[in-house]
Amino acid sequence: MSEQELKEHGKSFHFASFFLSRVHFESAAKLYGICRRLDDLADKNDNPQKDQQLQEILSAIRTKNFSHQFANEAGQITPEIDLDVLAELIEGVAGDILDVRMRSETELLQYCYQVAGTVGLLMCDVFGVHNPEARHHAVDLGVAMQLTNISRDVKEDAENNRRYLPSSLVGELSPSEILSPTHEQAKQIKTGVAWLLEQAEIRYESGFAGLPFLPPRARLAILVAGLLYREIGMIVAGRSYNIWLPRAHTSVMTKVLTTMRGIITYIFSRKVHRYQTCHDANLHRGLAPRPGVDCAT
Repeated sequence: MSEQELKEHGKSFHFASFFLSRVHFESAAKLYGICRRLDDLADKNDNPQKDQQLQEILSAIRTKNFSHQFANEAGQITPEIDLDVLAELIEGVAGDILDVRMRSETELLQYCYQVAGTVGLLMCDVFGVHNPEARHHAVDLGVAMQLTNISRDVKEDAENNRRYLPSSLVGELSPSEILSPTHEQAKQIKTGVAWLLEQAEIRYESGFAGLPFLPPRARLAILVAGLLYREIGMIVAGRSYNIWLPRAHTSVMTKVLTTMRGIITYIFSRKVHRYQTCHDANLHRGLAPRPGVDCAT
């Protein structure tokens, strides 16, 4: 993925990537490009063969068939990424092709692991981080970001016939009911979004706790990226979880101020540079057995 494409499609990551070394930036951009192509393929409503194409990609990754263009590109990323983790990501993205109706909190968190926790693990590969504890925290940061995305995109997802809010929280609401809810249904939806952001906040804290395992410049870049994503959730919460307002986004000024806060935290906080905790295995309850999951569950 070119720097211009990254700037257009991955604004938060592009903003944070200025702190990466050139080598790490190039590898991370290639990984981001692969992830973006998978998302775009799943979201193309005019492509009747997208399920077959994703399954072909998944098969090529699992069998390490590098004659397949996608597998070849993934295999050329350096440092080498874990293709088993990439396969988990592809499985999660393939699930978005169907009409999504999440049933439980556990099902939602499993999905978040597949489509975003895996990205945290793949970024660990790019940064050469293989400590198991570090990878547990990376999963949490990825899940936190995905929960933030879901909270922001409830209305947009409903327009695409998807409901990620679990029925265990909001009942068996249809996408049309999300778009035009009764007063009571709107209260349920807001309560569900509040739960998403509460769970995201817990996992942001865990994700940031793993920063000391990263190389110094990557430490700052991931801190800034995480803070920028978390800011989106704060905007949603600041609107009293009203997901029917225009899509939440961070302004350039907010990005600048959040980045400055990240730099100050990076300079003065010992937690960014010295690992001072241990991973909470309860955050991975229901996820095992999968790569990077805390096996204490």
